[in-house]
Amino acid sequence: MSSDEEHSDAESDHASEAAAALAKRRAGAAASSAGLDEAARELLESNRQDREKMEQDIKQLKERNKKRKKQREEYEKKMADQKREEEERRKAEMDEKKKKKEEEDQKKQSEKAKKNAELEKLKDTSRPNFVITRKEGGDGEEGKGRKSREQLDAEKKAILGQRIVPLKIDGFDNTKLKGKAEELHEIIYRLEGDKYDLEKRFKAQQADMNELSDRARSAVKVGKSGLKRVKDAETIDLTAARFVGTPAKIEMFSKYERQKDKRNYGERKTYWSGPQFKLPAAKIPPTKGVKWGENGLPQYFELEGGAGGEHGHEAQEE
Repeated sequence: MSSDEEHSDAESDHASEAAAALAKRRAGAAASSAGLDEAARELLESNRQDREKMEQDIKQLKERNKKRKKQREEYEKKMADQKREEEERRKAEMDEKKKKKEEEDQKKQSEKAKKNAELEKLKDTSRPNFVITRKEGGDGEEGKGRKSREQLDAEKKAILGQRIVPLKIDGFDNTKLKGKAEELHEIIYRLEGDKYDLEKRFKAQQADMNELSDRARSAVKVGKSGLKRVKDAETIDLTAARFVGTPAKIEMFSKYERQKDKRNYGERKTYWSGPQFKLPAAKIPPTKGVKWGENGLPQYFELEGGAGGEHGHEAQEE
């Protein structure tokens, strides 16, 4: 027995006890009303009217409890019928899936047997060792498994028709509409609870994934400084793989250049080696001499042989 039924039974017992007490009190008041004055009789009359009103309220309460009990029984019966129909529908779907799976298994077995028979035929040396077969239903095996847009739309509509229950309220009065609203409210209440549970579980799983990711990132860190080793997918640093804590390899060129330097390490190392300064270049012999005149201006003259010999020196001494 539910709490609503216990409450209704308690209310009915209380109403019956109150009615019995009122009837007993009315009989005693009728017996003692003889020989009373006018004021006492008016008081008794007002008490009688109050008792009648109370009896009427008790009667209405009983009828209301009875009606509520009847509505509860109808609702429980309706929910039981819906649950039974849902179980039957689910069972029918499972049977249909099972039947479909068995048919697919039988089809696969028949195809496998057919292929084995073809292989047995190929083993016969009296015939050619090749067979040309044309596949049906599209270009190759990939075309067989594909579905057209019309088929996908039809499957989508069928699934939505199974999940979405139509709202049939044609010809309902106020009582039936109120019952339908209460039913929809209970369904929404249950779905909201399921939604809250799923969101809570999703957040917990997300927190666990973040924690595992942090642990994985911390496991890659090298040394106390928390530096990460950067590995290139193209080259493998064998030294860093053998010795823990080895710094990253130094790149002599950028991998984002248009054309990489194709010289090896030895050629790049000896490129700037050797003497940085060479002997001075040979000077060009002079062809003209200069002497300063009395006016302070330079005077140029040709040298013999195109070189600065004794004549040039003498001219400079003069």
